[in-house]
Amino acid sequence: MGSVFGFLEVVINSSTSILFGALGILIMQLAGVMNIGAEGMMLIGAFSGVVGSSITGNVWMGALFALVITGVTGLVYGFCTITMKANQVVVGIALNIFGEGITTTLYRMIFGMDSDSTKVDSFHTVGPFNIPVYIGILMVILLTVFLYKTKCGLQIRGAGEYPKAIDSVGMNVNRIRYLSVVAGSMIIGLGGAYLSLGDLSFFTENMVSGRGYIALAAVIFGRYTAVGTWLAVLVFGAGEAMVYRFQAASIGVPTQMILMIPYLLTVIAVAAFGHKGNGPAALGIPWSKEEKQ
Repeated sequence: MGSVFGFLEVVINSSTSILFGALGILIMQLAGVMNIGAEGMMLIGAFSGVVGSSITGNVWMGALFALVITGVTGLVYGFCTITMKANQVVVGIALNIFGEGITTTLYRMIFGMDSDSTKVDSFHTVGPFNIPVYIGILMVILLTVFLYKTKCGLQIRGAGEYPKAIDSVGMNVNRIRYLSVVAGSMIIGLGGAYLSLGDLSFFTENMVSGRGYIALAAVIFGRYTAVGTWLAVLVFGAGEAMVYRFQAASIGVPTQMILMIPYLLTVIAVAAFGHKGNGPAALGIPWSKEEKQ
């Protein structure tokens, strides 16, 4: 029984960074803005968290620094996709490339090549988990209530499903999308910060390692609901926990094959359930009142 609880503990811990990323993506995409760039945002959040924690000596100030920086990143992303109406897939891919490049460059400029120079404090644990783990679970509950039981949540879903209806009652569709993009980006950044300040206590180049794409798959797999997304994230977290178990057991399988498990689960889940997880009708479609969409 102890081994089962130990496995579940690893699953929840390892999936928390993906959970934050997925919840941020969920908010953005329900508002109608596609986000392929979560990978880059998580990298920026991971790096910003370490920088902020290194400067202030406080892990929570590091997390706050990550929130601010990724919020600004989201504002830029919103300007490109909402105001300039650039192709959202292209902008997302560009953000991933930018995130990897800028974090690698600044990491080497600020800390040098020695990863030990970025050692910072980690989040404190309460019981079996770090504090952000409980925040992530609470956020699932709060987002479920917010998105489906409040007027603001209805407006966000309306902006992604039928923006013309939102506009017809005098609300600004693009303002709703901007707020959703910035808020979602900050949550994604918190996922990156948890990776560097919770799972680890340092930053390494390209440390997100595909978790942004897994988070996007979790939103689709979870049918665009907060609870469904969390359950999907736990499935992918189980895959990562299996990696740790198999590596520790030395079962004779090549390490490269074992490391593929979470990504294979992602591909299988999207292939099997992706067609059932239809997103909002206006997802990825820029809104322009003048075009009378």
